[in-house]
Amino acid sequence: MKRIMELAGTQSYSAEKRQRHLSFAKVKNFRDLGGYPTADGRTVRWGILYRSGSLHKLTDGDLQKLASLNLSRVFDFRSENEVNHEPDRLPEDVKLVHLPMLDASTKVWHEQRDDMVKNMKNINPAEYMFATNAELATKFTPEYKRFYQELLASNGSPILFHCAAGKDRTGFAAASLLRILGVSKDVVMQDYLLTNRYLLDVYKWNLFMAGILKGRKFADGIRGFMKADESYLTAAFTAFENEHGSFENYVRDGLGLTEHDIERLKKYYLE
Repeated sequence: MKRIMELAGTQSYSAEKRQRHLSFAKVKNFRDLGGYPTADGRTVRWGILYRSGSLHKLTDGDLQKLASLNLSRVFDFRSENEVNHEPDRLPEDVKLVHLPMLDASTKVWHEQRDDMVKNMKNINPAEYMFATNAELATKFTPEYKRFYQELLASNGSPILFHCAAGKDRTGFAAASLLRILGVSKDVVMQDYLLTNRYLLDVYKWNLFMAGILKGRKFADGIRGFMKADESYLTAAFTAFENEHGSFENYVRDGLGLTEHDIERLKKYYLE
């Protein structure tokens, strides 16, 4: 566990491009997936696979920093409604690939937000998050299949994928990709849980004040939707295992990846 957390820490990005969390003025939860060890003794390359929250509030400085990453593609997993209200701001010459997913928690949050906030004390966020993650592993398999087709087409050039918070839709994409590359489930889970450091912790004061003004149960409800919880991602793993029998079958039959495809991904993203 100690070694896992060391790999999840931060180093000097400017010097060696080895910083887990990249700081932007108006983008949250922006991370590099580099440095994670694989079962065959290799590691994920730094400076090539990025994940984040939405990019609609980029400042000019943020835009310049994003351009310095030399991204070839940006994948946006947000729904049509989210994109229409808050479109990404991107550098020129970056291909935007929109793979819209309106999952259970996103749908209810956008369509019934006022009622949810009003009744937050009586809502169990875990129920929505379990449903969301199960859908990511089943209902939205065609979207993730296209994600991998685009990864293969990018020929190993730097890419970024994101949703609204960089937690669920993005978290499942990162988890499946890291597992395909040979990263252990334990390390994959630790990467998923880093959202609590780089997203949830940013709102500590807001949640504290919400607890004072509206009560602990209200604050706990909001926190339940915002946090990355091991049981949430486990619900996704369970869902594709129930549907396909194993992760390997999900990769082959659901995502349509051949052994040759997997070797190409490893060639691109491991060293």
